[in-house]
Amino acid sequence: MTLKLKEILYCFVLVFITAQISQYLVHTGLFSFYDFLDKPSLTPQPSYFTYAWNLIYVLLFLGFYIALVSEQSPSQYSDLNALFIMQLFLQILWCFSFFYLYQLWASVAVIILLDMVVALLLHSLFYINRWSFFLILPYFMWLLFATFLNIYILFLN
Repeated sequence: MTLKLKEILYCFVLVFITAQISQYLVHTGLFSFYDFLDKPSLTPQPSYFTYAWNLIYVLLFLGFYIALVSEQSPSQYSDLNALFIMQLFLQILWCFSFFYLYQLWASVAVIILLDMVVALLLHSLFYINRWSFFLILPYFMWLLFATFLNIYILFLN
């Protein structure tokens, strides 16, 4: 596999912009909202979230790039691109609804939709490139854990 600069830049820019916007939204509500919520005992320390998300963004970049340069039909390419962009948008929307608007019900709805989109993305990746599938699988597992935490926080507050 040869490195393709256009695809590398495309993948990097999408993931980087998402990471920056999400980070801004999280930091906006972290100390003014999140710290005052009742949280389940399984909630990791805030520093763990930073490490986890940094790793997840790297895996998203690598997984999307590998899938993007894999041989696939035009419809597979279009579906993959649409699902990836949709999940990035939903990730930002979740950060916005939870950390910026402080809307717990809306954030649960968004994260459940995000889970479904990432499941569809993984389904597509399974047939396009298995490496990509396995690189993005930890993101899905983290999202499921985040969904659990979000729902639990909703009911505690």
